Amino acid sequence: MARDEFQALLTYIRTDQLQPHRPHSGPLESAPPVVTIARGHGSGGEAIAAKLAGSLGVSCFDKEILDAVVATATSDPTLMRQLDEKLPERAGMFLYASLMGLHDPLTEYQQLLTRVVNGIAFRGGVIVGRGAHLLLRGAPRFRVRIVGSDEICAARLAGGDPAKVVDALHEVQRVNTARAKYFKEFFKVSNDDPLQYDLTVNTDRFPDLDAVATLILQAYRVHGGHAEAQPPSSTHQDSTSGP
Repeated sequence: MARDEFQALLTYIRTDQLQPHRPHSGPLESAPPVVTIARGHGSGGEAIAAKLAGSLGVSCFDKEILDAVVATATSDPTLMRQLDEKLPERAGMFLYASLMGLHDPLTEYQQLLTRVVNGIAFRGGVIVGRGAHLLLRGAPRFRVRIVGSDEICAARLAGGDPAKVVDALHEVQRVNTARAKYFKEFFKVSNDDPLQYDLTVNTDRFPDLDAVATLILQAYRVHGGHAEAQPPSSTHQDSTSGP
């Protein structure tokens, strides 16, 4: 993502902080593409997101989301970074924040993350992780989840080196466990719930990541980036591609 675009995002967020109740100027004539990519560790989600963003002509936001949260936070940047898609033990965090005279870091992180994600959506983009598909609930976006078995994801991370597979497998399991805990505590839902996504792709079955990006692009065009319907019943239909 270009530096000037990142600065524009920060300006948008800071303006929204100063005027939190300011209504938006109304819907755009043509809503920009917004795709959220939830992913298992090692499933190739980051690479797929970058390829998809290039095809859609928008930026891909991954670590830039955390950078924007940190840049606009009043809490210690170290605390903000510790909260990126994981929830460390809060007792120690609260003690540190209290001794330093800082705000509750989790509450601030939640508020800023929501502003950052919605700021991205206003401009358009492919958003990786951070529960963006839930933070944008009801807004026009296409929600994708990329999954894969622990073993194949570990092999992908190991880059074909058998000596690295065992460590990579432990990393996959550790990161996925932390993300599952983050979703359960932060959003009160399971990140494996298929009803939270419009499309799920298993990269065990689709090893060509370029092909997966093309598949998502085609599905996005069929979907049309529509806002989620809010019917009185809980019936919800999603399209899923998997094993």
